[in-house]
Amino acid sequence: MTTGVKGFNAKKVLKAGLTTMLLLLMTTAIFAQSAPVKAAGTVPNVSVTVHYFRPDNTYDQWNLWMWTIDTAGNGHNGASYNFTSQDSYGAVANLSIPPDTNQTVATARVGFIVRKGNWEQKDIDADRFINITNGRGEVWLVSGDPNVYTTLNDALEARKPHVVNAFLEDNQTVVTQLSTPINFPYSPADASVVDTTSNKSISVNSVTPYDPTKTTQSDLVTLKLNGVPDVTHIVDVKLKDFVNTKTIIPRNVLNLPQYTYQGDDLGNQYDESSTAFRVWAPTASDVKLQLFNSESGPLTKTVAMHKGDKGTWQVHVRGNLKNWYYLYQVTVQGQTQTAVDPYATAIAVNATRTMIVDLHDTNPSGWRFDTHKTPAHPEDAVIYEVHTRDFTINPNSGVKNNGKYLAFTEQGTKGPGGVSTGVDSLKELGVTDVQIMPAYGFASIDENNPNQYNWGYDPRNYDVPEGAYATTPHGTTRITEFKQMVQSLHKQGIGVIMDVVYNHTFTTKISDFDKIVPGYYYRTDFSGSYTNGSGVGNEIAAERPMVQKFILDSVKYWVNEYHVDGFRFDLMALLGVDTMKKISTELHEINPGILIHGEPWTGGTSSLPANQLLTKGQQKGLNLAVFNDNLRNGLDGNVFDKTAQGYATGATGLTDVIKKGVEGSINDFTASPRETINYITCHDNMTLWDKIAASNPNDSVTDRIKMDELAQAVVMTSQGIPFMQGGEEMLRSKGGNDNSYNAGDAVNQFDWSLKEQHKDVFNYYAGLIKLRTSHPAFRMTTADQIKSNLVFLSSPDNTVAFMLKDHANNDSWKNIMVVYNPNKAAANVALPAGNWNIVSTQNTMGQQVPGQVTTSATVPPITTMVLYQN
Repeated sequence: MTTGVKGFNAKKVLKAGLTTMLLLLMTTAIFAQSAPVKAAGTVPNVSVTVHYFRPDNTYDQWNLWMWTIDTAGNGHNGASYNFTSQDSYGAVANLSIPPDTNQTVATARVGFIVRKGNWEQKDIDADRFINITNGRGEVWLVSGDPNVYTTLNDALEARKPHVVNAFLEDNQTVVTQLSTPINFPYSPADASVVDTTSNKSISVNSVTPYDPTKTTQSDLVTLKLNGVPDVTHIVDVKLKDFVNTKTIIPRNVLNLPQYTYQGDDLGNQYDESSTAFRVWAPTASDVKLQLFNSESGPLTKTVAMHKGDKGTWQVHVRGNLKNWYYLYQVTVQGQTQTAVDPYATAIAVNATRTMIVDLHDTNPSGWRFDTHKTPAHPEDAVIYEVHTRDFTINPNSGVKNNGKYLAFTEQGTKGPGGVSTGVDSLKELGVTDVQIMPAYGFASIDENNPNQYNWGYDPRNYDVPEGAYATTPHGTTRITEFKQMVQSLHKQGIGVIMDVVYNHTFTTKISDFDKIVPGYYYRTDFSGSYTNGSGVGNEIAAERPMVQKFILDSVKYWVNEYHVDGFRFDLMALLGVDTMKKISTELHEINPGILIHGEPWTGGTSSLPANQLLTKGQQKGLNLAVFNDNLRNGLDGNVFDKTAQGYATGATGLTDVIKKGVEGSINDFTASPRETINYITCHDNMTLWDKIAASNPNDSVTDRIKMDELAQAVVMTSQGIPFMQGGEEMLRSKGGNDNSYNAGDAVNQFDWSLKEQHKDVFNYYAGLIKLRTSHPAFRMTTADQIKSNLVFLSSPDNTVAFMLKDHANNDSWKNIMVVYNPNKAAANVALPAGNWNIVSTQNTMGQQVPGQVTTSATVPPITTMVLYQN
């Protein structure tokens, strides 16, 4: 996922859990490292003129959303602008666009969206751009046309009636988008379809509106053919009175069984005597295999591939090709391009070529004995999110392999004051699983440059570890060292969860997917524009059989080859209910204890039907979990407003929200507690410590620490699966940066001196986790258990008190009582009959009993109290 901005922080909005039209404010660009900083206030305004034509000549509600992109490639915040006049062409906007307040270098481009009202509608889904030369730029637009014209003549030519796009949707159905509507009835004789490859015509049986309710006029029409086009040929459509012909793109026709390959041999299958290659390219007229005997040397030889089953192309090459490299040379509709194999399991540096390897040789010593006992129930997990580089890049981490996979293999490491660091710190904390932020091959950094930084939500090679985190990006080192990381964590009893981003890719038309099968792997509207459910310019069409197969093959590959124990799916809603159901079913067949969870929201408006979007509630019964932004927002306030307070940070009126979270959201959006990931912060937005500081600037450090501990105590004592952002246990700060995707080490690195400074906080967190993992009452597995064993008690205003009763979930303690008091005054809480042992009160959390009470307990300000009785 990219992280640019245009009016809202893209990464932040993507993760906010909202699906309103505000989410259309994302940009498509992935931005480079910052250029040298100039003094603020020295960047001049730029002048832009936008001419906009609509066939209906209605402009009164249409306006522009515009944002600057500087010469370093960084996108900045956007704003709304109105058209200023009209002329004979259409609406005109003569504008002076100021730089963003944090912009330090000149504007190179202005991004824009033509929209109706306040995001009621967009003219097209794709973002568009105006190049700035000598401080100004001028463009002409035609409604519904994604092109940006730089001359009036070109725009006037584009205004003539023309066929915008055409898709082959099944064997004999073409859907055509027109620039202007046609009237019905329309004679099939006025439409022609010609196979220009064979120079044969295919007669048209009928021309009808795509939407049957538009009986008299439509600009989207369906052509029924009397023949079946060859998807490997160039086939054109032409309509009377329209000035152009348009080549038909095979799209949903490729979903048919004759193009759905079920085999497990896509990619390369290496053997000492020969290597087999197979690629799915059903629309290709020719595919060749380019072989290289080195990572960057010249082409060694080219081998013709042959058509195989179900749209595949294949070839066997004799000889030992171990550590050779290859590309596919694919010709589709007359255009020839080279592509890396989408099923690549090893690559050259920066993914310039696919590498042929013997995967057995990449296994570290003892790999075949590597096992990990996953939790008996998902609710038993405590998940710790961490970025591979952030965790140990600071020299004070005490590790040798700073910022690398191998840092997770080092034991006995010490930081300032002798505190344990790295894996030893994870063990001391007590988490059960580490969630690694994207560590497949991503596109935003040069693997040869150790100083570049990115989170990695910009996928390029799904089945290969990222080379920047290996001691060298060359060869198979990245594969072996990733396995060593997994192996080491498993030896410590810690599972490994991969953060994966199958909802979009870094690029589209130049992506390997689009080079091999143009128009298939991505969702597009009928105009041919990429739909933008991710908010960053494209969305993977996971519902299509061969796309779905790719995702399923990929996750199973990581489980089987790398022994990972779970997946966190970025923008999981976009993958859809059907795809995620299949993923869950097939992964649980491999490992019944595998952890699967993801984000139940989109980053924009998706073309996936609403009933397929895996939003909160749609996960019921799928054996997977979704992030609970209801609880998150309830605890520390709305993520869009840095100053917003939550239940733990000063707000009132949120006890019902907290109670729903405490009971595993079974009376909100889940069917069982295993379906909710309870959390306060993750890599997106501000760290918990920074958010508390921003929302409570006048509170003492002591009170802020209490708020931090209270918020985490709610997460760890609620039913469901607890999740924490790495570093929260030591009050990690990013200096208030709420979108640090490319901010570098200075902002993102773990400062292990914080663990020494806040040892008491670390111990509190460790005590919380110990309490949870030691007592199954906090880890009930069914809604019926929760309904039977969890009861809320009367308590003072703005407090929450509940009891887990009758040895809930076979707990050794008969009754457990938890009280949250976020108020700045002590709260006196009546207790059920009997003697109660206090195991948690202000700044303390442990198994040892600090005291006993009967009748009532005084809960200190901003404190969680835990009591039990046998």
